[in-house]
Amino acid sequence: MIWLLVAIFGALGAVTRYVLDRLIMSRLATDFPIGTLVINLSGALALGIVIGLATRHVIATDVVVAIGDGFIGAYTTFSTLTFETLSLVSSGSLTFGGLNMFGTVIAASGLAYLGIHLAH
Repeated sequence: MIWLLVAIFGALGAVTRYVLDRLIMSRLATDFPIGTLVINLSGALALGIVIGLATRHVIATDVVVAIGDGFIGAYTTFSTLTFETLSLVSSGSLTFGGLNMFGTVIAASGLAYLGIHLAH
């Protein structure tokens, strides 16, 4: 049964990512992938909250898996982050490429940590 929940939540996460990215990028005149940045950072915070709630036994393991692996796993995207970083670098923007990759990883780690503590 859990695999079905992961599939359903994963489909919802993927659609949410696509819609939110298009919404953000259609409103901004930039080549910097702010949509992916917002998605990955909000996903890190959300996963931190889910993990924090799980460690307090506020939500069940199946719910953690459905939301964490399913929704958030499909919502966030390391592959797009990598592709967009390489695109920035190959277009001559080494600074923005580095900021995108390393800034995302550092900020996402901090937000996940914050999420865990917010849930406590």
